[in-house]
Amino acid sequence: MAIAWRDRLAAVNSGLLTALFFLIPTQITPAWVLTGLMLVFWLIEGRWSEKWTALRSNPVFWVFQAYFWWVVVSLLWTSNMAEGRGMVSRYLFFMLSAVYFTVVRREHTQRYLLAFAGSVVLCEGLATYNWLHLNHYPDWPSGLRAQKDAMETAPFVDRILFGPTLAFAGYVGAWKALTTSGLPRVAWAFTVVSAFAVLSFSASRVGMISFSLMMALLAFQVLVKRRVLALASAAAVLGACAIGLYALSDANTKDRIGQIFSESRQLDTAVNESLPHRYMMAVNTLHIIAAHPWLGVGAGDFTTEYRAVNDQRSPAWMPTRNPHNQLLFNLVTTGVFGGVLLFAVWIAPPWLTRHWPDDGLRPLRIGLPVFYFFVCLSESYIWRSNTGLMFMLFATLLYGPRPLPPASHRSA
Repeated sequence: MAIAWRDRLAAVNSGLLTALFFLIPTQITPAWVLTGLMLVFWLIEGRWSEKWTALRSNPVFWVFQAYFWWVVVSLLWTSNMAEGRGMVSRYLFFMLSAVYFTVVRREHTQRYLLAFAGSVVLCEGLATYNWLHLNHYPDWPSGLRAQKDAMETAPFVDRILFGPTLAFAGYVGAWKALTTSGLPRVAWAFTVVSAFAVLSFSASRVGMISFSLMMALLAFQVLVKRRVLALASAAAVLGACAIGLYALSDANTKDRIGQIFSESRQLDTAVNESLPHRYMMAVNTLHIIAAHPWLGVGAGDFTTEYRAVNDQRSPAWMPTRNPHNQLLFNLVTTGVFGGVLLFAVWIAPPWLTRHWPDDGLRPLRIGLPVFYFFVCLSESYIWRSNTGLMFMLFATLLYGPRPLPPASHRSA
């Protein structure tokens, strides 16, 4: 009876994890509420020896814990403890890997992926409604829309977070379409087409570029045994996706793409424009890193340090609380060791799990860190809320429990 009761709690927690996958492209507050509820059930459930055995033997868990706790350690040399605690809270998902890694159930892989895909498709529908309302049917009732600017179409989070989420969902959908058959293949293919379509009017340059890159990666992964063909196919897919997205883009998105070329020629003079501002933030942040190379400025002092450097070097430019580059952010706040740990978060998991039995998820185990490495060059996407949650949930699914035996995997 006690075992059955505990099993029910474990099943409930897996259901909550499914709900978290659904919440990825929406608001982050409900995700924290569900995680708190999951933690309560996790504590009541017990089974400490079993959980500890699973965590102790999983090297990815230790990489994630090291990444989180080094941010905590950096509070020792920070001056602004309030901001430092806020920074630590941004990475709490890594500490909570102890819960997520012991809640996730490999046999529920399909439902996790379906929850994520279903939520993204729902948000794409809302975004499509918003685009139609803004561009063709102004008399329609106002839809659910993030308040980024007058032309924002994303429903819950702005294009900075929405675009990359669509791109990764497109990659997952394409992989599933290639590995399933029948009606499910058609449904998964639809998720790819819908991601492509919504990205074309999303005004998310990062989303469009990362979608093209991930489609190219998938083409390479499918044909990897024939390297020359794989490279040629990846290049062709990359070009086709990029050209197709631009050709089908609406006027607003095309304008934003065009700004990349015009702004790249005036990086030092186009004050506070998107690309020049990112360039200036990177240069100023590198100056701070040069002054504090080994330990960084601590988790709480980036804003203060950046403002001082900005006032001295580029007073006409707006200050920032985030250099829009995850690697620079880790280096400036937690030093060289923090940068090494970030690379470990990206590189170590697929390497440490390379000898696991083939369960069909290997392409995603490579795709996840590749995707985050590239998008994190333009924004601190592990530090940002929704994309940080997306990283941890997919890392939980891909690197948490070991693969099921082949028969069990097929039955899932």
